[in-house]
Amino acid sequence: MTDAEPGLRERKRRATRLAIQQAALHVALEHGLAAVTVDEVSRRADISPRTFFNYFPSKEQAILGDDPTLPQGEEVEVFVAGGPSGDLLSDLGALLVHSARELVEERGLIGERQQVLRANPELFSRRMASMQEFQAELQTVVERRLQRDATLSGDEATADADVPPALRRRARLATLVGLAALRHAWWEWSEPGSAVHLTDELERSFDDLGALVSRSLV
Repeated sequence: MTDAEPGLRERKRRATRLAIQQAALHVALEHGLAAVTVDEVSRRADISPRTFFNYFPSKEQAILGDDPTLPQGEEVEVFVAGGPSGDLLSDLGALLVHSARELVEERGLIGERQQVLRANPELFSRRMASMQEFQAELQTVVERRLQRDATLSGDEATADADVPPALRRRARLATLVGLAALRHAWWEWSEPGSAVHLTDELERSFDDLGALVSRSLV
């Protein structure tokens, strides 16, 4: 499922965001992390330092790039309410598709970013920390979904305000499975020669996951 063609303003925004990341990575690879400054990155990206900060809060974040984020629209509430299909894993996949749409989909950055992260473990630690934050946010949303399901089924033991350990355990498992499918899609998408859109690849990964789960239950 590919998004509609973005407008001119959005294309310019994406191009500027990409140029900043490319510039930051190139400076880091050529001269080391210490040489990466906002002024140098801005010069190479042909923007002003003020424009830089409209896109990234720091030079480190420009190197790290975008992480998945939960959508800020109605998609989360649709998921919590039991939609769009009623199947937890399928609906979790749909929610992550919305999250993945916010990523900068530029395969050319992947190899360079990995080189910089390998050379700078502190940046790798920051990337892992941000992913853990996303995992915690996603798990909270899954817990809300499971509590809603418990309320509808009349299970008072799991529908109260405090999340019971058993429900939290299931929510954590579902979250980790969903993130594993996201990683799988990312790997497949980043393979050389792949022409599939990232969100389409993510939908395929969740379809494959659903097929595997269905076979295991037969």
